[in-house]
Amino acid sequence: MSRPVLHDHDGHVDDLLSAMLLWLSPDVDLQAVGVTNGDCYSDLAFEAMVKIATFLELEGAEISLCPEDMPNPFPENWRRESHIINELPIFGENYLKKRYQVGRPRRTEVVFGDCLANSRVPFTVVTTGPLTNIAKIFEEKPELAEKVDEMIIMGGAINVDGNVEEEGHDGSAEWNIYADPEAFKKILGTKIPLKLITLDLTDRLPVTKEFLDRLDNQTPTSKASQLAAKLWSLVKGFEYFFWDTITAAAAIRPELFEFKEIKIDVAVSGKSMGKTHTTLFGGRKVKMAADLQREKFEELLLSIFALK
Repeated sequence: MSRPVLHDHDGHVDDLLSAMLLWLSPDVDLQAVGVTNGDCYSDLAFEAMVKIATFLELEGAEISLCPEDMPNPFPENWRRESHIINELPIFGENYLKKRYQVGRPRRTEVVFGDCLANSRVPFTVVTTGPLTNIAKIFEEKPELAEKVDEMIIMGGAINVDGNVEEEGHDGSAEWNIYADPEAFKKILGTKIPLKLITLDLTDRLPVTKEFLDRLDNQTPTSKASQLAAKLWSLVKGFEYFFWDTITAAAAIRPELFEFKEIKIDVAVSGKSMGKTHTTLFGGRKVKMAADLQREKFEELLLSIFALK
């Protein structure tokens, strides 16, 4: 039986790929996708999600949006990828198809709140961007936390350096948490079981040429593989990792992972703002992904993209 999933992301290449994986996977019933104004321009990232759903002729999930700026906005040169993604020539045939979703999008907290409130089955919530929208849901309606069996979060750096390189910051934080550390602090304050996919794991798993070559071999017979290859080509020349796609895989095939329980807290101010750290006092227990069966993970991605 497929597990019901809500996915909130912030619109960059890896976020869109993770949404595709969750939407295409037969093990997942993706019921809604939210776009956060993080590592993207959210209005453009929303359009990109609609274009992807139209191109792949997907069904079911409602695509939602929250346009508010992050407390700590992502670098502009990262966010500008939204323009490039929206203009990909691969979407040229969409004008021949019925647009997946029309009209103004509803807000993410409303859509996700409706899904949780009206379901008899608990959800898995997957987040691959800042926690702003998700924290708002459980702050306004804390009873909905009981409708979540687990939350899988791409965020944090425990025993490795972070990836924030902003003036006045010590570089210890990971961007999804740094963008809105107060939101992550609120999620830590809930009783929802949390799994973290941190830089400790993802820093060991770059997207390799060998993997992309295998993906290219699927493109003659798979539109999803074509689109995935185009998206990854946008970051060619950069050291790029399986950040959000690992997070999607944790919802699809958790048996590929080894998790360990740790107790953590987050800094919400100062030069270490957004740093996630272990603690003996305060904080809360979470499960951190410690290892992943890489070969089986890559096979999973390729097999899912080959489905469409």
